[in-house]
This record gives sequence, C-alpha cells and structure tokens, in this order.
Amino acid sequence: MEIKLTKRAQKYLDSVDANTRDKLYKALDQLSRWEGDIVRLAGTKNRYRFKIAHYRILFTWDKGEIIITVVEINTRTNIKY
Repeated sequence: MEIKLTKRAQKYLDSVDANTRDKLYKALDQLSRWEGDIVRLAGTKNRYRFKIAHYRILFTWDKGEIIITVVEINTRTNIKY
C-alpha cells in the first residue's frame, strides 16, 4: 500500500530528532504492510490508530483502496482522537 502524509504529519516528523524520525519511518513501513497494533477508532468507518511505544499514528483507509493517508503523528498524551 502507498502511504501519503498530510502536511501536519510531515511537520511533526520534521520536528523530531533523527532517532525518533527513523523509528517512525520504520513504523510507517510496517503500516504499509498492515502489520502491528492497528485498531479502528470507535464511531468511524475508515479512521484507524497505529500504536508504536508511546507514539500514535492516526490514519484513514478505505477498503479496496491502496492508499493510506496519515492524518496525524504525535505522542500518546498529545494526540487527539
């Protein structure tokens, strides 16, 4: 699957240190293969949460499409579901 980042998600990746950025890029690669702790958010049709340590990646995906749009990346305490 193809991963697209919103401006907000890209801005967060650009703001973190190199080690964290590498960790998050590896997580995005894992997400493109639909592996890991992925949960659909309650009350939504196509919005999901991917958990990596204390980071969260919020994304949308419509079944049948090959594109995942990452809406937001942030820490557990700062993410808004």
